[in-house]
Amino acid sequence: MQASDYLRVKFQSDRQFAIHAENGFTNTIKAARGVASDIYSGIERASWYSSCLIPSYNNVCQELKAEEIRMVYSIMSIYRYRNVIAHMLYLYFQTLCKDVKEGNHDGSAQNMVRNAASLAASMAVAGGTRFVVAAAMAEAIAQSEFLSKSVAQKLAGKMPVGVYLLQVYGIQQKAAMAARGLKAIDPNYYWILYQAKLEMLYYFIEPVLADIIKKVKAGLYSSLDDLTDEIREKFSV
Repeated sequence: MQASDYLRVKFQSDRQFAIHAENGFTNTIKAARGVASDIYSGIERASWYSSCLIPSYNNVCQELKAEEIRMVYSIMSIYRYRNVIAHMLYLYFQTLCKDVKEGNHDGSAQNMVRNAASLAASMAVAGGTRFVVAAAMAEAIAQSEFLSKSVAQKLAGKMPVGVYLLQVYGIQQKAAMAARGLKAIDPNYYWILYQAKLEMLYYFIEPVLADIIKKVKAGLYSSLDDLTDEIREKFSV
């Protein structure tokens, strides 16, 4: 089960959500902690709506309402794309590949393309070799156990239906805060996701991209080969 599949299962109904992964990486303690955190965030977000009763805080109220609408758009996008996680990653690496040196013909980046040729070909790739590299990176990470495990742990938990709804609201709060954080550290990528109605799903790929974004901003990747080497090592792809 890939990361995008977990999102579809979570948001397709109000039934209880339980993950049965082949490697058994979701355990009871981690799930319970995650649910408690989600519920707390749901209560926190609900409390913020008290701002709607205070005229001087109307801008806060309007921001919350806008995020509710954007979350609906993002959830719809889960079903609009074949693999929404891969598409979001591709949008980031596509912009990155425009600015970072391509690397050697026989380097790590090109080897990743050759090893994932069928995956890269399955995406709508235009603009030459650099975007093929972006597609290969996106698909490799999207199919990695690291990302599947991360998304599953964010969504896992068994609970009564009423508490489930509060948990989903808590996930929405975390998604909103992650989107706000992305807007601050990488406004260009934020607006790319916003135009695609995907920015509220950044929360689910943040464990993958947060560190990469920081290193890109610091100029630590001299070529796509450097980035590919780190991706391979960190995500075992």
